[in-house]
Amino acid sequence: MRSTRRTIAGVLAIIVLPALTLRADDFWVKKEWRQWSKDECNKMLTDSPWSKTWTKSTVVLSAAMPGVSGANQEGASGERAPEIHYTVQFRSALPVREAFVRMSQITNKYDKMDAAGKKSFDAKTEQILARTYDDVILVHVEYGSNIQIFERQMATYWKNIRPDAVPEDFYLINERGDRISPVRFMSPPGGDYAFELIFPRMKDNEPIVHDGDKNLSLQFVNPAVGNQTAAAGSNSQNDASAGTFGRERVLAQYRVDKMMLSGKLTY
Repeated sequence: MRSTRRTIAGVLAIIVLPALTLRADDFWVKKEWRQWSKDECNKMLTDSPWSKTWTKSTVVLSAAMPGVSGANQEGASGERAPEIHYTVQFRSALPVREAFVRMSQITNKYDKMDAAGKKSFDAKTEQILARTYDDVILVHVEYGSNIQIFERQMATYWKNIRPDAVPEDFYLINERGDRISPVRFMSPPGGDYAFELIFPRMKDNEPIVHDGDKNLSLQFVNPAVGNQTAAAGSNSQNDASAGTFGRERVLAQYRVDKMMLSGKLTY
């Protein structure tokens, strides 16, 4: 009897798994963006063909880390788990902008607005959806940490880069290994923990990304955060007990063949 139950469970798993995969796959193709759920918007904005999240974490077994609360404070053994993260979006890609607007609709309870309220909201968001990016690529980067001090240090670094400057070692890297620097960097002093970069779409009269390319990456350097003095006295550069993250490469990688919308490469 037990063997029979296992067999039935195995058959059900085989049947259900493809169905789950089918429902989760490419919702942006199957559903009009105004019908996307909050979870689907989050998926588009953080983990989709046009958005990737890079995370670095470590475990600190010593004293409490300031600014950590709730689930981020302790693991199963009471260890501390500081984390930093970046979410890198191709905001020039229409699906990402649609997710941004749809999330704003959900947050502001668009479906419950009266006709005048919807008209006013649509007028504001239409500028986001209608904008074209024929000559440039807009990359939007959000950053943060579960340690408040670390997050503020990251913000101090990114918000103090001059508007007319370009961050060091910031590149789009295409299939041919070309490293394309941004032509503009924007990180408003106030507001969200985020910044934006403008890249050209052409290099030497050639598109940066060609149809048939497989890979596209964005690379930059995360600033050192935490107690760097303590880290300097550690036996290892990666010693977690120092409560620090050193300067290191952040690499967001994208599959070009997945960045398609209605049969057209979109980024």
